[in-house]
Amino acid sequence: MIMKIIKTKQELQIEINSLKSSGKKIGFVPTMGALHDGHKSLVERCVAENDTCIVSIFVNPTQFNNTEDLEKYPRHLDQDAKFLESAGCQLILLPTQLRFMNPTN
Repeated sequence: MIMKIIKTKQELQIEINSLKSSGKKIGFVPTMGALHDGHKSLVERCVAENDTCIVSIFVNPTQFNNTEDLEKYPRHLDQDAKFLESAGCQLILLPTQLRFMNPTN
């Protein structure tokens, strides 16, 4: 399976429905990006224990008391995507706050 990047709830639901209908076991690793070897071990375990590994990269603004810290948080999507692909991840979930936290979407 080639690694995919999805950005919407609708895309995620389609992927999950397809995997479930094929009887696939799905694992999920939530992250905020800026990936390191600790993340890699989690992803590799997820890959080993499941048919499909989904990793989210979401910098959640509610986790920051200081907006300057949020703005300074490292974001290296290209680097993180290569890192995840090398660890065997099949799907990256790259939501935005509005798309995933708004109950009307």
